[in-house]
Amino acid sequence: MHSPLPSSALPNLSVADVARLMDQPSVANRVDTATKVAEQIRQGGLSGSANEMATEILMSFARDSEIAVRQAIAWQFRNNDRLPEALAIRLAEDLAEVAAPVLSHHAGFEDAFLTTLIGKGDQRKMEAIAGRPTVSMVVSDALIDAGDVAVVSCLLANSGAEIAPGGFGRIVDRHGDTQSVATMVANHPMLPAPVAWKLLGRVSAAVMRDLSRRHKIPDIVLERCITRGREAAMMMMIRPMLADGAHLRGFLEQMHWQRQLTTDLLFRMLCSGDLEAFITGMAVRCGVTREAAAVMVMDERPTGLTAAFDQAGMKAWLIEPFRVALSVARRWPRTLLNARRRDFQLEVLARVFEQCADTDERDVSDLILQVFDLRGDRSILEARDRLNLPVPKHN
Repeated sequence: MHSPLPSSALPNLSVADVARLMDQPSVANRVDTATKVAEQIRQGGLSGSANEMATEILMSFARDSEIAVRQAIAWQFRNNDRLPEALAIRLAEDLAEVAAPVLSHHAGFEDAFLTTLIGKGDQRKMEAIAGRPTVSMVVSDALIDAGDVAVVSCLLANSGAEIAPGGFGRIVDRHGDTQSVATMVANHPMLPAPVAWKLLGRVSAAVMRDLSRRHKIPDIVLERCITRGREAAMMMMIRPMLADGAHLRGFLEQMHWQRQLTTDLLFRMLCSGDLEAFITGMAVRCGVTREAAAVMVMDERPTGLTAAFDQAGMKAWLIEPFRVALSVARRWPRTLLNARRRDFQLEVLARVFEQCADTDERDVSDLILQVFDLRGDRSILEARDRLNLPVPKHN
């Protein structure tokens, strides 16, 4: 059912226009009529009664059963600031494909109305709101708490959006693992320094260096985070090889030759539950078979791991975090570990922190920071929570 045209025509709407709409009330004719009426309002100069009639026509079309007609009205708000507020509200409460142009371009909406719409959960409407010429801090906060990656990306790209310092932190907490979002936050001119620290390890080396320069982050912290990012990328390459022992050993031998099979990387393998990679890596470092390395590192007696450390040329004072992590690994059957890897990681992280964090040995502290690093991983936070552990301090 289409919307009727009021009986009296506007001065600048021709008789032919009215006749065509009455005789052929097609979607195209209704769109054409709505566009002409909106243009008359934009130009101004209508008398009081004519302006009321024009508004009545547009409100009638805003109730049209065809989405295309309602969309045609909504798009008029892109360059027409004379259209009535009641019409804008009606269209904003319509379907997202109708509402989006109004939400993006109509300047008259109050924050309370926009936050109410955001609370209804329509991500397409939120994206339109995030792209408005100006977005207040109140509206930005609501978008950050309810919006998905597309909404937050649109908000970060909008130079007219006011974002509170705490808002940047919540964006990183919710979407920081999405590389594009992390990079946009890192490059934002209003980024507060505490959030810059949270981004280390989540963005590219080039972006991290820029963050370091802008927020005076010490070079040693920066280089640690770049190294961790490189090691995380290596882990992604290693995991598909775990089913092929020969291929895995060949890759790790190449890494060792390039001095990349580090103590830190081996500890990361162990704590993440990649025991086959850890054992094979220790075999490469020790120059023995995989089976011989497994006997040494999985032996409950302290002499086995001590011998492995000595043969691998690893610092003896770093042995304790490995010993704690291996004590957890020995209690987990391999099939159970593969099925419940996250639970294993949480237990390892909690036990290593509980038993090794309170140390004056700087190298041990640095090793622990490989897992309790600046990224604020949800896994790490949950591990701390399980044992009611404090947040580790960074020097």
